[in-house]
Amino acid sequence: MRKNAFEMPDSSDYLNGKGRRGINSYLKYGYIPMEDSIPDAFHKREQVSRTLEYAYDDYALSIIAKDLGNESDYRLLKKRSANYKNVFDKRVGMVRGRFKDGSWFGPFLADHREPYITEGTPRQYTFYAPHDMKGLIKLMGGAKKLENELDSLFEKKEYWHGNEPGHQIPFLYNFTSSPWKTQKQVARILEEEYDEGAGGLSGNDDAGQMSAWYVFASLGFYPVDPVSGNYQLTTPALAETTITFENGKRLKIKKISNGQNGILTKSITFNGRMVKNYQITHNELIKGGELIFVLN
Repeated sequence: MRKNAFEMPDSSDYLNGKGRRGINSYLKYGYIPMEDSIPDAFHKREQVSRTLEYAYDDYALSIIAKDLGNESDYRLLKKRSANYKNVFDKRVGMVRGRFKDGSWFGPFLADHREPYITEGTPRQYTFYAPHDMKGLIKLMGGAKKLENELDSLFEKKEYWHGNEPGHQIPFLYNFTSSPWKTQKQVARILEEEYDEGAGGLSGNDDAGQMSAWYVFASLGFYPVDPVSGNYQLTTPALAETTITFENGKRLKIKKISNGQNGILTKSITFNGRMVKNYQITHNELIKGGELIFVLN
């Protein structure tokens, strides 16, 4: 993992898809510039998407380095995890292709599938900094601006559930003053994007992610940043569920609707304690107990 974060693999490995495409450019500029077309890749170009995902990779690896006691790698990789900011153009408020000299690719089309984005648009990929939501919110101009941009994405019907790198987006309302919008959007997606028939997924089940999203969302929690061990909470789709963990502990998840067919949560308790900010940790859940959602 460390080698892939610091070195280009030899040609045979590179051609077989090993390592990080464009890593030399990424290390030199802090982003992959438009001039680096990644010519030998199956997916060519996609410079902004790679930059965003490499920044997250750096963050994940920094946590491993820290746990191993490698302080120098930890500090360097943590610093590099902020590289997502290097492809965010504040003038348009979104991610954008960038050249070696720092200038931006034009014209800018927020909802167009650009060559520097993988199977998506600048608007969709702007929300990809799951490891640094505080930093992204500041970059965007505050939590209200984040909420407005999320509203715009959904109102324009630009959210695409079939592309897994955007699966965290519905849960980002939890970082605003309107977490009820997460509950609303998640319920809608569960209803509209899945069914039990043939072709019941709205996109390829890459690495099982489409199915995993359904399971997490139905249970009422989702790992926006899996590395952190934190979950974002939303109204469960199921009335009652019991999960048995490897340690033998059991977690019971209950939805109390008081006879109403609603989707919005009024309060959440875990083992009798009020849960604030619609967040809970993995370490808390695996100790077992009761997670109770009371609906409006």
